[in-house]
Amino acid sequence: MKILTTIYSKEALIENKDYLDGIITGNEVYATRLTHSFELDEILEIIDIANRLHKECFITLNQMYTNEHLEEVSQFIDKLPIDKITGYIIADIGVYMILKDKNLHNKAIYNPETLLTNYFDFNYLAETGIFGGFVAKEITLEDIKIINKNKKTHTFMVGHGHLNMFYSKRKLLKNYADYLNSKEDFKDKQDLLIIEEKRKDDPYPVLEDYAGTHVFRSKVFSSLEELSEIKKAIDYLVIDTIFKDDAYLKLILPMYYDNQINKETIDQLQSKYNESWDKGFLFNKTFYKR
Repeated sequence: MKILTTIYSKEALIENKDYLDGIITGNEVYATRLTHSFELDEILEIIDIANRLHKECFITLNQMYTNEHLEEVSQFIDKLPIDKITGYIIADIGVYMILKDKNLHNKAIYNPETLLTNYFDFNYLAETGIFGGFVAKEITLEDIKIINKNKKTHTFMVGHGHLNMFYSKRKLLKNYADYLNSKEDFKDKQDLLIIEEKRKDDPYPVLEDYAGTHVFRSKVFSSLEELSEIKKAIDYLVIDTIFKDDAYLKLILPMYYDNQINKETIDQLQSKYNESWDKGFLFNKTFYKR
């Protein structure tokens, strides 16, 4: 299993090179829910650094695109060095078709957030020739193991971080500010929370970026205690540091890379970043109430 991570700066890639196998980066015009939006020249530099360090590099292209936007995506892809990029993380089938037209579909990683829940899904993807896909965030560890036994393509999984649970292309925070006649700009602020009257102890991080509005789970998902089992079932594990910083990354990465739990470090992280961890849906099967 390889460890991938998001970054806030190119320096983080260099400083943590011994504890990661690759990085995920992107630009806000073509990606969403980024830790930091890098300009094209910065992305090219990050790609070069990753290659010099013999690390894999993934470009995020995970927005919901309109017809007009797809042409811009195509032009952006053409500006990137194909041979130095391991893969493109996509959520829109339209981007897959663009990559296919460029004969790059074998570098596509499909991440529809909640849709890939069984090995039939992954094996269908394998028939399209893509590189791999992200397992849904809402399935159990047992489901993930079954997928691993039968899948024919690479599996990816978010292993640590705040999991996104809502995405709208509408700028809901801006709309709210306009309603209140407020001039405050909420775009890209990573310290905003939704606090419900009935669940004051469970605030949800909310982010409005170029692509829309996103609401995340309150608790940080951690797979650290199950890492020995997950390593056998997943090809790529992603550490997503959104709402944190590169100092957080420096502490969390070694534990995942070395598969060693450091209680003191965990206490330090949870205290400094005022966060609590849980195991998401790894042991909680989804059910529907009638």
